[in-house]
Amino acid sequence: MTASLELPDRLAAYLQRSGVALAVSVCEGDAPLMFVNDAFTKLTGYTEDEVKGRNCRFLQGEGTSEEQRQPLHDFVHGLGEDSGRFPILNYRKDGSEFLNYVFMSRIRDSSDAVRYIIASQFDMTNAMQRSKIRQNDETLRTVLSDVEQMGREYGLAMMSSAQQLADSVAMMARLSLRDTR
Repeated sequence: MTASLELPDRLAAYLQRSGVALAVSVCEGDAPLMFVNDAFTKLTGYTEDEVKGRNCRFLQGEGTSEEQRQPLHDFVHGLGEDSGRFPILNYRKDGSEFLNYVFMSRIRDSSDAVRYIIASQFDMTNAMQRSKIRQNDETLRTVLSDVEQMGREYGLAMMSSAQQLADSVAMMARLSLRDTR
């Protein structure tokens, strides 16, 4: 991987500390992963070394439908808005299924070229259980608070919602890219 495709240190450190499962892919070739945080490895059961350089399709399996796959494919290939939400059936390394609710954002550099795709994953398998919903909401509130604080450092106002989480992390990445030029 070329040095120009390295995440800025501050952004990588923030993403690594997040309790939300996060992955970043480059926008070239088959959109291979260049970064995953510990929450991602905990969610999927794969180590960082096992996933770097691979497209996230490895999480799909027999039960993943074409209707779930196509919107992700389209997004990765530049179709549609710069942010989106995608429910998809995924599989952990041990073969167990989980309903993954993926929030994805394209990250553009100062010349407006797409450099990365950042994705946050949420295991929504048990989301119908009230306690799980409360736990997910509390985790989101904590992460949003952190993102909001970083946004204030850049003079931005962030709104609190799951979609905004993906957009907020994407914005921090964009600002970090501009700061390194």
